[in-house]
Amino acid sequence: MEQPSRIEYMKRGALMGGAVGVCLGFAFGTYHILRFGPSQGGYLSTLSRYMVSSAGSFALFMGIGSVIRSEQSKNIMLKQYLEQHQKYYSRGFANLPVEVLERKRWDRKYNEKNEHK
Repeated sequence: MEQPSRIEYMKRGALMGGAVGVCLGFAFGTYHILRFGPSQGGYLSTLSRYMVSSAGSFALFMGIGSVIRSEQSKNIMLKQYLEQHQKYYSRGFANLPVEVLERKRWDRKYNEKNEHK
């Protein structure tokens, strides 16, 4: 199963932003009509203008924001890294280089000799 592309993330964000914008445009447009009355175009024109402008701006910003937040490249790089190093994680300390293990062994011997003096 592959991850969605950035275009897919943008489409989803724009769709969500458009839906939120339509709802908020409906609420603010209704409030404006009830408080100040309809403009010269009438009730439907005023309400639709609020809904379209709100939906457009929310869709734009949510689309851009969802592309920014999509961490597709980071997820792919992390997946590749984990696949390459899976055998090391399952073996525990056995994956340490020989130099590290020898150095620890040497440090223990050196510390034991100095403690007895």
